Amino acid sequence: MKPLSSTEALSKAATYCAKGEHCATDIREKLRQWGFEDNADGIIDKLTQQDFINEARYARAFIHDKYRFAKWGRIKIEQALRLKQINAETIHQQMDEVIDNEEYNQNLRDLLAQKRKTLKDEDNYQLRAKLVRFALQRGFTYEEVFCNIDD
Repeated sequence: MKPLSSTEALSKAATYCAKGEHCATDIREKLRQWGFEDNADGIIDKLTQQDFINEARYARAFIHDKYRFAKWGRIKIEQALRLKQINAETIHQQMDEVIDNEEYNQNLRDLLAQKRKTLKDEDNYQLRAKLVRFALQRGFTYEEVFCNIDD
């Protein structure tokens, strides 16, 4: 396969960005997969200037999807975005805008209620331990879990 020119790589990356929200880390990985690593930073800079890549917009969409559809907690969302090298300030700002605290707690209560239905009859201690582990794996804090767990 013939290596991509800088113009072709920019065009291909812009098309990829136009199909959905992507961060600079995603684009860098795509460019590597396409065999174009020479000027990845330059291409990413151009895409950012042309607003194909927007860190805040990406974080907002990611948080929305993981919060609403995957039912992830704040910790898991933040860790995933940090792996994508999104700025911590941007993460927290977008989380505050997207996540409603009352709805967040209701989601956690609903998740715990659904999980409780799948667990066999066990003593209260084991049941609570399993529910807590489940919620922690979903990215909720101990405090959030204990405030929303039913006895």
